[in-house]
Parts: sequence; structure tokens; C-alpha cells
Amino acid sequence: MTADIPEWEILVDDTGRVSFAHPRPAHAYLRAKFAGQCIVAQFYEHRAKRSNRQNRAAHALISEWIAQSESLRGQTIEAVKQWLLSRVFGWHEVVDCETGEVVKVLAEPHTSKLSVAQFCEFIEAILELAAGDGIALMAPDEYRRAKEAAAKKAARKASAA
Repeated sequence: MTADIPEWEILVDDTGRVSFAHPRPAHAYLRAKFAGQCIVAQFYEHRAKRSNRQNRAAHALISEWIAQSESLRGQTIEAVKQWLLSRVFGWHEVVDCETGEVVKVLAEPHTSKLSVAQFCEFIEAILELAAGDGIALMAPDEYRRAKEAAAKKAARKASAA
């Protein structure tokens, strides 16, 4: 198992000078891990998509639910994930051009395309549906942090309006 690569928000001013959005934890980490070394940094636009860590957390939750649930025993993670996507985001009806048959397709067929907010909604649905099945799952830390950050952002937006 490999460790996740840490990410920090970096602000770029109009001259191109960079600074950490949250400098103290970033500097503490870099000092502890890389002091005196030459390291490489990558720059890209702030992501709006779910992270691989969030995806692993969802897979862990689904696996645990399958292991504990009589009704899901024997199902694959992928099958349960597709069912969950249908419950959370619904279906689109598409007409087959050749046969005229109406076919249902997932409105959001891939978790990799979900935004962070949508993925929080997806994880929340896992927790709620598992609870309805009598299985109490613990929310992963990253989910909790993302949900708290989204609530703070919404509160700031509401107070600014």
C-alpha cells in the first residue's frame, strides 16, 4: 500500500508568486518530512472531483456493508455501487433507435466523474441505506472533513449574501 501524496491549496498572486493557503500545517509537514532536500511539486487547477482516498473510503464502506448484510451477501462491490448510484442520482430513459425500446441508464454511471459534493451525497446515502438495513457504518474522516468544509463554505456564502 502506498501513502497518499499530500496536497495543499496554493494561492498565486498576479505576479506569479505562490503562497500556501494554509501555511502552518504545510510548512510543518514539509519541514518534518523534507528539510534540507530537493523535492518536486506539481501544479494544477484546484480539483472539483472526488479524490482517490474518498473512493477507497466508499469501497471500504460498501465492502463492510456487504460483509455484514444478509440481503447483500454474495453481491460484488461494483453491483452494489451501481445500485447505490441509481438510488442517489436516478436514471435516464433512452430510446433504442433500432427497436424503439426504452432503456434505463444510470444518470451518473461513474463515481470518478462525481464532484466532491456529489461524492459526499453518495457516501451519506451509503451510510443511510446501510443503517436502514440494520448495519451501522462509521463515516470516514475525509468525508467528515469535506462535509464540514462544505457547511462552512455554505455558511460564508449565506453570510456574504
